Parts: sequence; structure tokens; C-alpha cells
Amino acid sequence: MTLLILHNSCYAINVETTADLNVYYPEYTRIDLVCGQMPKTTQKDVEFCCEAAFTGELLNEFKHLNIADNHICNGEMKKGYQCRANTGGFVWGKGKWKFMRKADFPAAANGWNMGFCQLLIIHNGETRPIGSKMRKSRTIYRALCEKDGKLCVIESKKVLTYEDFVKYLKDFKVKHALYLDMGSGWNHAWYRNNGKVVVLHPKTHNYCTNWITFYK
Repeated sequence: MTLLILHNSCYAINVETTADLNVYYPEYTRIDLVCGQMPKTTQKDVEFCCEAAFTGELLNEFKHLNIADNHICNGEMKKGYQCRANTGGFVWGKGKWKFMRKADFPAAANGWNMGFCQLLIIHNGETRPIGSKMRKSRTIYRALCEKDGKLCVIESKKVLTYEDFVKYLKDFKVKHALYLDMGSGWNHAWYRNNGKVVVLHPKTHNYCTNWITFYK
């Protein structure tokens, strides 16, 4: 597999590309789950943000209960709606992170600064079961991953099946991978690179509810 690695000490994001994937490594000091309003590009301390947990209904006002399953933001546990599709979770606090099965997601914040539940793709290097309905679903996919001891956000370069996306992550040898909400309108994201804002996919609606956010 041919890799092109772009590194620059002035960059907030290191970008690695393969034939099928774009891999973003934020250089961060903290992570949070921002809820209610997407971080603005004028917030100079934000390096990368994208949609994290699923949103339930399309509401005109924000409610934590509209986020799939319980979640932690700014050190506080918030109650969400129960989502059977979620099979895993992620937490971060005090410079440490943990990918886990949903059953192990903490019942209280317990010192974690942020956390959310999602579809677990790969855990400890092993691919998790794929439902038949999800297997052939097609879109541009994105996942929060651990690769060689570093956190990264990985996105497919083009529309493909979920089955193929899982294969590419497996071939890239990520240790953990947790799905990030994607699809039409949910894939809007942005990051800061060498002082400039780079937008991933246009914004098409205002119904997103939560964003995993890396801060410098």
C-alpha cells in the first residue's frame, strides 16, 4: 500500500493518505464532545471537529435526549436516548483515552472529560460483526481510530460500501475504530491546517447535535 505523508511543524493536523483513505492526526491537548452548536471556525483553539454520535429526531431545538445513548461533555454525564445500533463507545480525560464495548461505557463521568457511544467497527485489532443491512450501505464513511498509539480520524476518499470501508481500516492496521455519524449533511466537518480552515463537505442542514472536537 502506497502512503503519502504530509508533515509540517507549523501544521495543527498531520495528514496521511492511502489509495482509499484520508487520515487526520490532530495535534491536541484536550478533546471534548461539543453539543448544541458546532464549534465556529473563528475559535482559534479548535483544530478539528466533526459529527460524533447519532442524532435521533430532526428537532428545531437542541436536547441532549436527542443524542444516541448517554454521553459525556465538558466532564458531565448527559442522558441520551437508547440506541440499539450502537455497540461501542469512546472516552477521553486527563490525556488518556479508551475504546470499549457499549456495555462497558461508564455510568458516570468519573473523571472522563468527554465520551459518546457509536457503532464499534474494530476493537483490539479484530473486526466486529457487520449487520447484513449495513454491509452494503454506501456513503463516504468516517471513523475515530487508534493507529500506532495515536488518535486519528479516518475518512474514505469516495463513496463506497461499509463493508469495503471496514476492509480498508483493517488493511491499514488500526487497533480500534469507532463509527462517526456520516451521510448526506452529517458529514460536514472542518479542521485548521497551517493557520487555514479546511472544510470537509458542505453544510446542508442544521440538525447535527454533537461534535468530537480537538483543541490545541
